[in-house]
Amino acid sequence: MTDGENESVDAGLPQGDQISIARPETEGFPHLSPGMFPRMTAELISVFQSVSQLYPLAIAIAGLLTSSGLLHLLAWLGTGTAWEGPLSLRKPALFGISGGLTVWSIAWVLPRLHPLRFDRLLANSMAIGLLLEVGLITGQQWRGQASHFNRTTPLDASVEAFMLALISFVTAGILVLAVRSIRLPAQPAETRIAIRGGLWLLVVSCGLGFAAHALGEWNVAAGHSPSILRPAGVLKYPHGAALHAIQWLPLLAWGLRQFRIRSAVSLMIYALMAQILFLTAALWQTTQGRDRFDLDLMGGSLLAAAGLLVLTPLIMIFCTNASRFATTRGKQTAGKRA
Repeated sequence: MTDGENESVDAGLPQGDQISIARPETEGFPHLSPGMFPRMTAELISVFQSVSQLYPLAIAIAGLLTSSGLLHLLAWLGTGTAWEGPLSLRKPALFGISGGLTVWSIAWVLPRLHPLRFDRLLANSMAIGLLLEVGLITGQQWRGQASHFNRTTPLDASVEAFMLALISFVTAGILVLAVRSIRLPAQPAETRIAIRGGLWLLVVSCGLGFAAHALGEWNVAAGHSPSILRPAGVLKYPHGAALHAIQWLPLLAWGLRQFRIRSAVSLMIYALMAQILFLTAALWQTTQGRDRFDLDLMGGSLLAAAGLLVLTPLIMIFCTNASRFATTRGKQTAGKRA
């Protein structure tokens, strides 16, 4: 996009929900103006309202799940109980927050795909599926029973089987969205990268979750911990490493667009590559049977490469901006003296 061209802020939304704002791009980091932050706030509110109007039930469920997760997190902080363990408040807290964020992301992504007649049904069905899954996990914690790898009673076995069916349904819906993201309507390039990358990483995360569950079942049958790949690999680590790319990648794309960074597309590619390297590092650590923080040369190198992919472009932009700022100030000072 060249200077002075208009860009649709909410590209992919229905025409009535789009806002067109002139945004000249700059190489600097960041581009600030007096009304920038009020405009950013207004835009976020507008996006939330638009998505809420399209998928009110899904957004209500997202709010309910997130609130439940935060309340359980506060309960954990207040009680001082252990964070780990099958009966910890960690599960209803993290599953609630992650489920709420995932439902919100689904509702945000759908208007940015080519529309289909069943989109609202899909969004509502996936939201209800996650609500039921998190509800069962929370209910088991309240009952003092493990939600996963627990077939102590017929009720516990039924709960686990139903949760597996629910998450399988939600995963199938996510896969449908990822396939649809291959061909996207016209919208900013950095947003397309964020949508495609985030959705496919979410598919990978779900697949890794099923793999972790299968390995956990094998461990239980062998008399070992279901959460550890011996001797110390954390089975849920790779699953979590890719789970929230669908949130932070679109947020990064939106932020880069707000600051009018000309190299936003390159930065998004670097960020996506960094996320993939982080996931690779998590897979390496786990398959080698090492704890998350017990880094070997390969694991440490992968994490360092991921960090460099994120930091190096930002440092280059900052240095470029600092050089131009110094040059501009020098010219202004020379002009005043003259």
